[in-house]
Amino acid sequence: MVKRSFVWFFVLSLCFQALFVPAVSAAYYEDVQGHWAQREIEELSNVNVYRLKYGNFYPDNPMARGEALVLLNRVLESVYGPLGVAKSNSHIDHRYSYKQETEQLAANMHVMLNVQTGFVNSFDPGDSMLYYLHLSERGGMKQPQKKNGDWWLSDEYLHKPLTREEASMILFHVLAPYKMRTSNFRVDEVEPYFSGYYQWKQDRKYVDTDSPYAAAIADFNLFVSEKTFEPNKQMTRAQFAVVLKRLYDFCKNDAPKQFHDTAAKQKAITNLFLTAADRAYQQRDQEQIDQFFSRSAQRTLEEIAPLPLHDYAGNLTLNKDENHPNRLWAKGSYQHPLTGSYQVTYMLEPASSNHYGWQVTKIEYQQK
Repeated sequence: MVKRSFVWFFVLSLCFQALFVPAVSAAYYEDVQGHWAQREIEELSNVNVYRLKYGNFYPDNPMARGEALVLLNRVLESVYGPLGVAKSNSHIDHRYSYKQETEQLAANMHVMLNVQTGFVNSFDPGDSMLYYLHLSERGGMKQPQKKNGDWWLSDEYLHKPLTREEASMILFHVLAPYKMRTSNFRVDEVEPYFSGYYQWKQDRKYVDTDSPYAAAIADFNLFVSEKTFEPNKQMTRAQFAVVLKRLYDFCKNDAPKQFHDTAAKQKAITNLFLTAADRAYQQRDQEQIDQFFSRSAQRTLEEIAPLPLHDYAGNLTLNKDENHPNRLWAKGSYQHPLTGSYQVTYMLEPASSNHYGWQVTKIEYQQK
């Protein structure tokens, strides 16, 4: 009896300790413990940017070009959600394992540019980014006199190490919509804006490179560089993880702030939010739907499905609720080739289910 009582006392003691002693989080990777980039690597793993969460990370190995593109897309989607519909790109080697995710990055970037400028642009920043990555080992990432339409990115090329200059060029294309939103661009000014960088007509910032891309993204503080940039230096996986974490933090903090900025920025971020919500609705992605729509709004979605919902090219107007200061009404007028004209009114309220900080709580659908 005494022995049995002791065993029960020991078990209860362990349970008591489990309640009050903080649990030690499981290590994701064996080779990042104590590494200077451990925090950034593990935090990006927590938001599913890095999908393989055991074994070795190889933090001091070179970062591959193709993997860098895929990780950038995961950072964008972890904050904003999927935005565009990926299209097959014949310039990317079909043997490349992450071809679809690279194509998804290009699709998301195109939507970001369209929403921030307010136009449906024929210029495709994602495809252009891939083209200039192709040029990197062919005389540098400058605009050539004549574009070769047969260019492509081989599987071998995408597995080669990423340089700091290549990283800055890729990040410039990702961040260009953020830089452009402070100006009122016309649709015919969008492509020349990028061409100004492709022709290297922008002012330099660093003494060791004339490349405009590093200077273009300097304000985002993704690289800690004062006078020199070391453009030809290869990036390690750990170094790129730190850059990714800084980008993630910027996007995560920026998205909710835009809802309290100028009317133009409020409209753009609401458009982006509804675009992501529509993508979840079209894909029947329940996890994403739960993030963007309340339960009552989801019941309305079930009633109107499979009718179209939001289209970022439509006419969107915003109004604050006079009786509820934390409530926002968005009304979209759209045109669809199958259903014709229709209008959707969305009631948005604050929520913590996504990084935008809002959720659709009511939907009113009207066919014109």
